[in-house]
Amino acid sequence: MQSKTEFIAGLFVLALCALVGGSISLYENVDFWLNGQAATMELTDPDKEVVSYKDVLSTRTLDITYVSDAGRVDMPQKAVSNDVAERLLAGEKISITYMTNNPNRIYYRYQRPSQPWIWLIIGFAVLGTAIYALRLRKREQGE
Repeated sequence: MQSKTEFIAGLFVLALCALVGGSISLYENVDFWLNGQAATMELTDPDKEVVSYKDVLSTRTLDITYVSDAGRVDMPQKAVSNDVAERLLAGEKISITYMTNNPNRIYYRYQRPSQPWIWLIIGFAVLGTAIYALRLRKREQGE
């Protein structure tokens, strides 16, 4: 009897985790969709040396600017990956989408936001299974 209760509780916990994770991912997608601004990332001063180099995270800190239809957003001391830093230092302009309310959050054009639908579907399926198992358990106890 104890193991059945623990199993049903585990199903509810699993459903809760999947629904919370899917909801957070859905919120981030909607936030980028509503507050995202397409822009190009470029170096603020191409002649300036790289501010710092971090071996541990494979990133470099550069002074960059986001240029969009809405204007320019300067991002001093922005940490970017070595690959992106090399492309910027070579003079390339990189297409991005940044958050207007938090310019540190960006997606590169080749990145896709996470898909929350699978977690939400799993969460609702497990929740339905947990409710069904709980009803069976109550019916079993009533007999």
